Amino acid sequence: MSLTSDHGLQHPQQLEDLLMYRLTRVVRSCSLPLVRLFEGELGITRREWHVLALVVQAGELAPSRIAELCWLDRPRVSRAVGRLVERGLLLRQAAGRSAQVHATAEGKTLYARAMAEAGAFNEALVDDLDTTELAQLDTLLNKLQARAQTLRDAPMPGRPVQRHAGGTRDRHGTTESASKPR
Repeated sequence: MSLTSDHGLQHPQQLEDLLMYRLTRVVRSCSLPLVRLFEGELGITRREWHVLALVVQAGELAPSRIAELCWLDRPRVSRAVGRLVERGLLLRQAAGRSAQVHATAEGKTLYARAMAEAGAFNEALVDDLDTTELAQLDTLLNKLQARAQTLRDAPMPGRPVQRHAGGTRDRHGTTESASKPR
């Protein structure tokens, strides 16, 4: 199926045409079973699961790197790491002026259990897609992620960035803003 110039995703006219709205609906539809798994059965939040998974997969990470990979601010990551350390799932070790975090044996066991459960849910979610569709979906998601990254990092001419409303700072520590001083 090819997109024509009047396709809703290409030229949204209503809420259901917005890609972000549709992706959010998919994510929210999956949230309840995953919350039941992580919080109900495993006793960790989805954020803690995300942190644990990244650390197990990487071997060890600095909390600042975890924050980058999770796309969360450092205080939230610090709280999640702290709770996981308290539960004995992660171990935090000083490394000079920073710290490194790595998973304990118990953390790796919980990760394996959670990954098996989440993987089974993922398999059920994509069960109606054939091999070609799965490959296309993977390619399209990668393209969308790359484009989203480009758009996220691009200044929006004529719109000053407001940090409290989700703005960012540039590499030099100044708030990005396309508005000209008067």
